[in-house]
Amino acid sequence: MNSSSNNFPQSETLFRIGIILPIDKQKEIELSFSDPNCYIIESENKHFLFSETPGSFVFSIKDGNFTIKKTSSDFEEHGITVHHVPAGRGFHWKKLINVTLPGNIEIRKSGDSLIVINIISLEQYLACVAVSEMNAKCPSSFLEAQMITARSWVLANRGKKHPKLTIDVCNDDCCQRYQGIAGLSEHAKSASHKSAGKILTVGDSICDARYSKSCGGISEIGSNVWPNEPILEYLESVVDGSPSYCGPDFIPEFKLQRYLGNVDENHSYFKWDYEISQEELIAQVNELYRLNISAVIGLEKERRGPSGRILSCSLVCLDSNNKQQHHILETEYEIRQTLSPTFLYSSAFKMKPNRISNGVPGSFSLKGKGWGHGAGMCQIGALGMTLSGKSSDEILKHYFPRAKLKTL
Repeated sequence: MNSSSNNFPQSETLFRIGIILPIDKQKEIELSFSDPNCYIIESENKHFLFSETPGSFVFSIKDGNFTIKKTSSDFEEHGITVHHVPAGRGFHWKKLINVTLPGNIEIRKSGDSLIVINIISLEQYLACVAVSEMNAKCPSSFLEAQMITARSWVLANRGKKHPKLTIDVCNDDCCQRYQGIAGLSEHAKSASHKSAGKILTVGDSICDARYSKSCGGISEIGSNVWPNEPILEYLESVVDGSPSYCGPDFIPEFKLQRYLGNVDENHSYFKWDYEISQEELIAQVNELYRLNISAVIGLEKERRGPSGRILSCSLVCLDSNNKQQHHILETEYEIRQTLSPTFLYSSAFKMKPNRISNGVPGSFSLKGKGWGHGAGMCQIGALGMTLSGKSSDEILKHYFPRAKLKTL
C-alpha cells in the first residue's frame, strides 16, 4: 500500500465500475468537466458535440468509443460529472442522478447502447462506496466497518455479477452503491486510511460479506436468502442486541435521515406498517406472473427464518372461475416484489385480511420489521453500535462472529 499526498490510501489494483450499463439503453451520454484541461480525450473519431453548458460534451453512440484520461494525480481535485445515471435499478425508488467521478472514464458501444466505465483504485472506490451506502456524517467506526465489509465483498465477487460486461462491478445496489466523490470528506478519507487493506476471512477464503439497511432486530442466515449460491456459512443469524442496536433505543428514526445515503427514503426502517388493496394486489400478481386471477385470499405454508422473514410461501388465489389456486413464492425477494408494487421493505411481516366479503378480503394490512434481506451486517445496527461507543472491530465481530480480520 502507498499513500498519496492527501493521505488517501492507494492500491495498485484498478477496478472497472460500470456507471451506465446496456440495460439503461442510453444512446447519448452527457459529461461535464470541472476543468477540461485536466483530461485527454482519446477517440476513434472526434465528432463529439459540445453541449450548451461550458465544459460539457455529449457523446453519441454513432461517435464510436472514447477513453478520457485524467492528467492530474490528485484524487478529488477535478472530476468528470456523468449526467442522468440510474440509481436503484429495479426498485420503486429508481431515479436519475448526476455523479462526479474520479479517475479515468471509458465510453464504449455495447450493442445498440452505450456503457460508461469508471477506472479507479480499489481504495478510492471503497471510500466512495461507504459514503454512498450511508453518509459521510456517520462516525468513523461505522465508516471503517462499512469499508472493510465492502472490501471483502468486492474482492470475493469481482467480475461475477456482470460476467458478460468488461466491468468488475456496477454502481448500484445489485453490487454496491457507488456515487462518486460528491459525499467525500476528510472524516471519510481518514476512515479509509485506517481501514486500508483490511478484509474479513474464514480459513483461507475472503468472506463474501453481505449487508443490508436494517435487520429489524435479528439478522437472517445467508443460505436462507440465497439458497442457490455457495453456502455462506459465516452469515449466521445474530440477535442485534437487547434492545436492538438498529432500533430507536440507540438511534431514533427521526434522527436517522442525516446518516442515510442520498437516495434512501425517509421512512421507518425498524418497524413499519403497510396496506395493499385487493385491486392493487390482483394487478401486481397478474402483471408479474401473467396470470388471470380474480382475487387473493391470503398466504399459506409460510416458511420463516430466524429473523422472522418469510423465505417461501403459497399465495392463495381465485382464478376467473372462482376456483382456488396456489402460487408458490420461492424467495424473500419474490415475496417482497409480489406483495407491493413499490417493493416491500422486507419479508419479515405478519399479514392480516381486512373487510372480508364472501370470503374475499378487501385489503391486507402488513406489520413488518427491517429493511432489506437482513443477512450479514445490519448497517443501521452498526451505526447504533458506533453511537454506543463500539469500535469497528467489535461491530464486525458482532455481525460476522466466525470471521477473522486480516490485512492484505
